[in-house]
Amino acid sequence: MRLGARFWKVQFLGWLAYAIACYVLSLPGLISGGFVRHLAVIQFKGYRSLIGLAISAGLAFLFSWLWDRKPRAWVLALAGLVSSVPLAAVWLVVLRSATGSQPVIHPDFAHDLLNYDIVLLAWIGLFLSYAYRLDLEAERERALRALSLASESRWQMLRYQVNPHFLFNALNSIRALVDEDPGRARNMITELAEFFRYSLLETQARDVPLGDELRAVRSYLAIQRIRFEERLSVTFDVEPHAEEVRLPGFLIHPLVENAVKHGLDARKGPLELRIRAARVGNGLEVEVSNTGSLRPSPRDSTEVKGRVEGTGTGLTNIRERLAHAFPGRHRFELREDGGWVRATLSVELARRQAA
Repeated sequence: MRLGARFWKVQFLGWLAYAIACYVLSLPGLISGGFVRHLAVIQFKGYRSLIGLAISAGLAFLFSWLWDRKPRAWVLALAGLVSSVPLAAVWLVVLRSATGSQPVIHPDFAHDLLNYDIVLLAWIGLFLSYAYRLDLEAERERALRALSLASESRWQMLRYQVNPHFLFNALNSIRALVDEDPGRARNMITELAEFFRYSLLETQARDVPLGDELRAVRSYLAIQRIRFEERLSVTFDVEPHAEEVRLPGFLIHPLVENAVKHGLDARKGPLELRIRAARVGNGLEVEVSNTGSLRPSPRDSTEVKGRVEGTGTGLTNIRERLAHAFPGRHRFELREDGGWVRATLSVELARRQAA
């Protein structure tokens, strides 16, 4: 266990508080004493705390060494009892010798030894509590790091799942357009490059402005409109302030891809797609809706009160990433409403984003 600067600061302040407390407790016996008497008591209490500080520093190294070896609780308790008694005797002998206020061996020696031993035992108990807290903090940090890495892995897996599939379809369309319509082929290549610039470079950051992701979504949809022509109609309704909000990268694109893929598969006629984003109070709401109806798969879907939950890996990924980025501050649902399929997510923003 590493004894950092915070520990030594608390150690010093604790023994200073101990000296002050000992002096305050001595005040009733000093009512009739003069300045010299007060000064002598202050000096005695100061020496007492300094020696206690030195002894506890040695105990800190001893018990940190023991703690790193993960002993059983009874071993730590036994080590505390065995070490505290002789160290309390050393504390008392050194203090009496340094101040010369009383003989080292005096009638109240056993009583004083017990008092000093209790102080050291209390210090050992506090130190072990501190060590346990440090271990809990380290374990919590490891758990959060593991959760973050797992979330990052799921995101990378989603990117690798989306990009090759989309690239394959886009390249096939470009190939078909090269001879038929070179201008549209060039436009499609430009939009494809813009989409992958966001996908491969900008989303390396943990969070990205919503506006950046929507620009990549526009490139994606521009390619799809070239592929499907009049079968796909797209409308954006995005508030300017909403574009400034930072969200985990690649959070909206799976909703748009699902809407296009499942919407076109389910309909023989044209598909209308709407993307809306707005600030609502101190939060953000994004909705991706498309004409059509939900056709949940019995294998991976559950219907609850008219809503369909958990349709597909991409939506499960979105739920997990929202739970990680906005724990207890998000809502996500997929529902059918009057001939439209609506995927809606809303998040409550932190103060620095909500301002």
